Amino acid sequence: MRNLQKIGVYVLLALLLQGCTDAFVGKQPEDNPREVFEHLWGEVERKYSFLDYKGLHWDSVYVRYSAQVQPGMDDIALFRLLEGMMNELRDGHANLDAPFTFSNYYPLWLNSPENFNSRLLLERYLRRDPSRHFITGPFSHTILDTAGVRVGLVTYRSFQNGYSSNDLDFILKRFQGLNGVIIDMRSNGGGAINNVYPLAGRFADVERVSHYNRMKSGPGRNDFGPDQTIFVRPAGDKRFTGRVVLLTNRGTYSAGSLFALQMRALPHVRLVGDTTGGGLGIPNGGSLPNGWTYRFSVGQALSPELDANGQRFNWEDGIPPHIRVDLDPVLAAQGFDSMVERAIQYIATGN
Repeated sequence: MRNLQKIGVYVLLALLLQGCTDAFVGKQPEDNPREVFEHLWGEVERKYSFLDYKGLHWDSVYVRYSAQVQPGMDDIALFRLLEGMMNELRDGHANLDAPFTFSNYYPLWLNSPENFNSRLLLERYLRRDPSRHFITGPFSHTILDTAGVRVGLVTYRSFQNGYSSNDLDFILKRFQGLNGVIIDMRSNGGGAINNVYPLAGRFADVERVSHYNRMKSGPGRNDFGPDQTIFVRPAGDKRFTGRVVLLTNRGTYSAGSLFALQMRALPHVRLVGDTTGGGLGIPNGGSLPNGWTYRFSVGQALSPELDANGQRFNWEDGIPPHIRVDLDPVLAAQGFDSMVERAIQYIATGN
């Protein structure tokens, strides 16, 4: 009898504690496929910044994917369904993260030429004269004597890799007096945007408007806050303001595209190669009822350049180069990177 009384007390305590939990944190959402699906679809509908820009019919997406949600479907099946829905956004910043895998929109760059051969670059350019090849922080750099000009070549593979002002001072000191500089950002998939501005500032002549940022501020497709003007500003003790070429491909994404946007504002800079992968919308996200996390773009970056209708360009799908060049496989087999060679031509001739 005493044991039954104890059990009754424990049950009562459990019910009281459950009531307290509901009072303090509210009723917790159900962990079921339908709840998870509805939550993610609604978050995108209210907060994604490119529904209108990309002409996405999100209600139609709901109809197609909602019909596939089944009670009791396992986590892998649910993940693949939600992954497909997120990929409808055609956005490398639209990701779903579960304990067992992570989603990404691979067609962003897989449907385009790679336009980058790291071994060719290392063997034929960076290591052309091994005594001139330096690795300073995350940068690999050299000086080329070619086509009657002296050219600095520097590569930076990820904005996730931090650097110091001393790193930049050393490199820019080497490049003083050269005819031009090539910055190879091909296949730089992004990283920390705080690493973008100090580097771009080392090539700025004066302060210039780089672009305008605006953030989603309401549930409507075109509910945005005020534009924020972003500048590229001279930075550091050592700078280079002669002819500069930035090499890009579709793998130049996110912070890589932001760097391209900053550099495009400088009149002595030319972008050479392929259109960047885009990814200029600032990503943000949260948690789903089952504990998985997600993110997608909640902002836009608009160029100061205007189109034929007087509207600012929205280059979320990629920033186009001034000079379009692909990596020529025939020349590559002969030891020449056609994109680097075209950059050298611009530095030598201005064309």
